[in-house]
Amino acid sequence: MSELARRHQLHGLQPVLPVANVAAAAAWLCQVLGFEVDFLYGEPPMHGRVRIDGDWGAPVYIHLAHADALPVRPCGEIRVHVGAEIDALFEHVRAAGAEIVLPPVDQPWGLREFVLRTPDGHRLRLCAEAA
Repeated sequence: MSELARRHQLHGLQPVLPVANVAAAAAWLCQVLGFEVDFLYGEPPMHGRVRIDGDWGAPVYIHLAHADALPVRPCGEIRVHVGAEIDALFEHVRAAGAEIVLPPVDQPWGLREFVLRTPDGHRLRLCAEAA
């Protein structure tokens, strides 16, 4: 670790996704991927955060911010690491009606991955160590 990172204790990464409807985006992430609403701010909500806690690793956070302009412009791709049963998670995601961009595939770099698209167009790449 660099001296700069150590001195300032840089840690954690929390992406912020622009969305058309913060409450609806939070509900979708809860239903499709098992997140929980951490907070919603404003009435109607203009900002919020969802999270997944577990004893298997650090918490996962995604911030949701009401987009300044519509339609929403998706920004990049978020990679979420899955510790177990990625194929079962894929089946849940598909049954929940999520748009699948890439079904599960073993990549040459040693990960099994699938990609879905949120209702606002953001891509989430879920990956696990390949068997």
